[in-house]
Amino acid sequence: MIGENMKVAKPKKRDKADKNPHGWKRRWVHESVEDNEGIADFASGYMDFLNTSRTEREAVEYFESLLLAHGFRDLSRDPTPTLEPGCGFYMVNRGREMIVGVAGEESPENGFNVIATHLDSPRLDLKPLPLDGDPDTGLGLLRTHYYGGIKKYQWVNIPLSLRGRVVKGDGEIIDLGRLDDSIFTIPDLLVHLYKKTQAKRKLSDGIRGEELVALTYSGKLADEDQRRSPVVGQVLDHLHERYGIVEEDLISSDLCLVPAYEPREVGLDRGLLGAYGHDNRVSAFTSNIPLVDMVDEGKIPRKWCFTLNLDKEEIGSEGQTGAKSAFLEKSAYNMLEAGDGTTRRRDLIRSFGRSYAISLDVKSARNPLFKGVQDSTNSARLGCGITITKYTGSGGKRGANDASAEMSGEIRRLYNSGDIVWQMQETGKVDQGGGGTVAKFLATRNMDVIDNGIPLLSMHSPFEIISKTDLWMVYKAMGKFLGDFRSS
Repeated sequence: MIGENMKVAKPKKRDKADKNPHGWKRRWVHESVEDNEGIADFASGYMDFLNTSRTEREAVEYFESLLLAHGFRDLSRDPTPTLEPGCGFYMVNRGREMIVGVAGEESPENGFNVIATHLDSPRLDLKPLPLDGDPDTGLGLLRTHYYGGIKKYQWVNIPLSLRGRVVKGDGEIIDLGRLDDSIFTIPDLLVHLYKKTQAKRKLSDGIRGEELVALTYSGKLADEDQRRSPVVGQVLDHLHERYGIVEEDLISSDLCLVPAYEPREVGLDRGLLGAYGHDNRVSAFTSNIPLVDMVDEGKIPRKWCFTLNLDKEEIGSEGQTGAKSAFLEKSAYNMLEAGDGTTRRRDLIRSFGRSYAISLDVKSARNPLFKGVQDSTNSARLGCGITITKYTGSGGKRGANDASAEMSGEIRRLYNSGDIVWQMQETGKVDQGGGGTVAKFLATRNMDVIDNGIPLLSMHSPFEIISKTDLWMVYKAMGKFLGDFRSS
């Protein structure tokens, strides 16, 4: 079992002078990090996952390899087997989205326990024809179009790695992330010369979208009679010599630039983790690993349970691999057929109506430098456990799933019964801003849904921060929900 030796320290009695009703829970989680070697082990495994899974494709490949090694069956290739209770299974959609599950004791018509998360993270996608060159400096350039919500100025002057896939004209697939460890970077303007240009801009406009151009090659300067920099030809020669790629092949590619540095422990006590991609691969890891544990230990959940690891959440859940696609319905039909042999539409609708789901996504943690943007009573703190978020959205809960009192009560009882340390969370003050999750898309399938997550600082930046103890608590909570949740 992954993390089988992890033990959590017993809670200490609450100080009567502490007026915060959850104060004892905060001290419990914070102090347990020194007493619990398992937390560090689990965090180390998570860091290894992040380091090898910089894109959603790489995350799917990581989990597929892990699941096969632990005896899970691939229903993508064998969609109509009979699954015995306790059998692990998974399904992959186009290499970017996947479902991971375990068959339960009850019929799948009685509903599922579902955790929905996503594998994509903000990044810099390359334009369809990205190559450019400056004839005056002889520098080769890659032009990008950012993916998801970012602060553009945060992506300059840092090491970037080129990852992704190219489909050549003959159909051959080249995975660049596996072949090339070259580093790229976007140069900023030096402080000595920025005052009359960048200094007059707003912070949000300090670096503009068309200025997110990465250095990719150091080549020849152009002759006076040349209109196009010869460095473009040199880049193309390099790509063709090493990979057999021509410029037209870049049109049929999914290439992106992501931070190149490894995840690191943060702080003198090493209690925090800094990395690119916490949002939202942390949720995928902490929800998929409990399913692996379940199969390894031979445990059989009462209800069929699965995780829905989505793509495209950062751009509105669009496309064939997003939450709006039919992959969930298709996969649920496979589960119904594997459990009861039924493929009727009304059975699917009935099953969804009896299902309970958690939308697991990162949540904004209280920032000690900018406390004014959040309601202190309803904001999360690092090291204080998993968050429960009744609603997301913005401007009057627009775009939110607003969980029912009944669903909120069920989750609260489940976590209290399992010694799960939790805290309430809201993104920010009313009318300050906000954001949504995939919860609303599950709710349209008539599921009872609530948002949970892990507190996160510097969200959508190239270096996000979480707490190791929160990581462990989310893992523990998701195992409890998948294996034991049942509405009273």
